[in-house]
Amino acid sequence: MIIKRHGAQGADGAPGARAQTAGPARATRRTALAGGFGITALIAFPDVLAGSIAQAATGAPAGTTAAAASGQAPHFFLYGTTGPLTHPGVEGRAAAASGQSAASHVVTGLDVAPVRSADGGTLALVSTSAGTSRAVTLTLVDTLTGTTASEHTVALPGASSAASILSTPVFAGTGTVALLIAVSEPSAPRTIQKNAANGGPAVVTGYAWTTSHLVAYVDRATSGVSGPHPLRLGANPYLALTDAAADASHLYLWAVQDYSRIRVGKGAAPALTTEFFAVPVGSGTPALAAASTGPWPSGFGARVLPGTGHVARVVAGRDLEVFSPADGSLRTVTVAPMHEVGAAKPGAITFDALPDGTAILTNSAFGRATVLDPAAGYRTVSAIDYPKVAYPVRGASVSGDGATLYTLGARATGGLNAYRIATGALTASYTHGEAYTGVYQLAGGNLLTLTSGQQTGLSFFTPQFTHVAAATTDVLVAGVY
Repeated sequence: MIIKRHGAQGADGAPGARAQTAGPARATRRTALAGGFGITALIAFPDVLAGSIAQAATGAPAGTTAAAASGQAPHFFLYGTTGPLTHPGVEGRAAAASGQSAASHVVTGLDVAPVRSADGGTLALVSTSAGTSRAVTLTLVDTLTGTTASEHTVALPGASSAASILSTPVFAGTGTVALLIAVSEPSAPRTIQKNAANGGPAVVTGYAWTTSHLVAYVDRATSGVSGPHPLRLGANPYLALTDAAADASHLYLWAVQDYSRIRVGKGAAPALTTEFFAVPVGSGTPALAAASTGPWPSGFGARVLPGTGHVARVVAGRDLEVFSPADGSLRTVTVAPMHEVGAAKPGAITFDALPDGTAILTNSAFGRATVLDPAAGYRTVSAIDYPKVAYPVRGASVSGDGATLYTLGARATGGLNAYRIATGALTASYTHGEAYTGVYQLAGGNLLTLTSGQQTGLSFFTPQFTHVAAATTDVLVAGVY
């Protein structure tokens, strides 16, 4: 990783020279493409690159966490892929006494994207062992220190060495982490002849895959592991768990049927149905099942909304599907302002709960954000229009205090915009001709943007859009946590 600081000040307050430090070389985008696959990587380091400069100059920014305001630098994490290196794994960076960052490995071989707890204090990482003894390891990382807080292993004695295993962590309140495990076993091998890339014939072996679903529960206080329990979703075979959320009492799942195992007439397409399940924490048997009205596979961002306790997810990029634990109802909420705009291409979607109890839905393909009040039947509070951006990693980000929406600038001008969520008014903008592909507000209150290219560019800003630092990484960043 190459890190550059712009306009840093020395101990005497005078402007300092640009400092540049180089870490170990990493694979480039070209080698990743040439290798045909990427190795997942998570780079973690404290928010001292911009935070120490910005906070010294402006005081604690709006939305700053208590830890950051007290002088501790919370960590942020870049998740993405590198080229086909042996074990780039996860690099952790912890603040040394001098304030500089020191690299250390947290975990290697990530299976899926990290999952952050509702309070932002913990990051859940999952890896799977290969060989004859299959197991899934859940690693919980403290986001303040960037170090491993605990590690838990769930053995899968029934899984073969050929099985494909995919696991997803779900935080169930503050005390439990549910680990959803899908085990796909191959069977019925058959020879298939295909045309190779060079035009010649190629003979490959094909398999029929059967997927079973399990759930294990990790008690964070005792480190005890319950399960894995079979997820008993009913007689129908299920291909995938498409969305999941949890509170302290129940795990909430959306699942779609396995179309390859649905019997239909010749030439007819099977009808895919999505179903919703509420599973008591500690169990694998649903206490409630209902037909989902939301389409598949367009669900996104299932989460428990504080205040009402509703479980909501985004469907079709415009509406919400909401479950009420209080009365057991599952319904679709039409978000009218999101139907007033449209786009031919998909865009990055965000769905966040705000500190005042409202929630905000954004879709960068539409260039619109809508604030809803769950306690008032999801009444529209306000709508904010901002420039449309094609295929961003993340096109909008909400400040920690819920007052400001940061978005990417227009395609022609690039840069950043800031809007007051309460009124929708544009409060600030910044551009110097560079088009970013993602914007995030870090836990320390400062902003991080991504720029695509041969390397991923990272730029750090204060909330007032003062540019304070820049960096590049060979990791193709897919998300920031």
